[in-house]
Amino acid sequence: MSKGLNERVMALLAEAKRRRVFRTAGVYLVAVWGLSQGAVELAPLFGAPDWIVRAGVIAAVALLPGVVVLAWMFDIGRSGIVRDPHDAATLEDRDGDIANMSTIIGGETGQGAVIVRWRHGEEPKSVIFTEDFLIGRGSDCRVRFYDPLVSRKHARIYHAEGEWHVEDLGSRNGTLVDEHPIERVALPSACEMRVNEAGPALRIERVAPGASMQTAMSEFPPGPMVAHVRNHSSGVSRDPRAASRSGSRSR
Repeated sequence: MSKGLNERVMALLAEAKRRRVFRTAGVYLVAVWGLSQGAVELAPLFGAPDWIVRAGVIAAVALLPGVVVLAWMFDIGRSGIVRDPHDAATLEDRDGDIANMSTIIGGETGQGAVIVRWRHGEEPKSVIFTEDFLIGRGSDCRVRFYDPLVSRKHARIYHAEGEWHVEDLGSRNGTLVDEHPIERVALPSACEMRVNEAGPALRIERVAPGASMQTAMSEFPPGPMVAHVRNHSSGVSRDPRAASRSGSRSR
């Protein structure tokens, strides 16, 4: 542990030397010493009391930490006082990372989102997704049915080539979109979807990117959730495994 500490100290001293911190501090102290000697000689000529000279020296020494910090941050050369090149490069990289970040928390803004709505008895339920998701009986489905007539991985809704699509995954009983059986189709702006003719219907709504998506996202509490579509349940619950797969928010 002491070896690691010594290495860090040596690295810090080497970096301080590279940034000319010791040279700058030395030049500053020499300048303070010379000015203080001159002040001692000149103070009587102007009738200045001795405590002014002492106060000036103390103030100059107290400013030494500030000089060290400035020497660490800035480089004084022929081009003037500039930010240390290493720090400048780091700031540029950080600014580039920030510029490339998504402007909306919770998913890619360019593809919008999909809202899934259904009813549990008389109570409306809804979930919003910003990434691809599965529909079926399986535990990895984000819209999960509790119905033996629904396949484990029955269908999926995904984004590709600038559009949202719904695809049947070779299910046993098929997938209906607006009462029409489908294999794969572009998702309409709003439609009714069934994975069991006798089961609950899902209303699927596309949300365009931009202001519409921001408004839609604000209506749902944060945190990944899973929709449970069945006759006797609260309808929505948290799935601990979903927490590692961002891209959905639910109400």
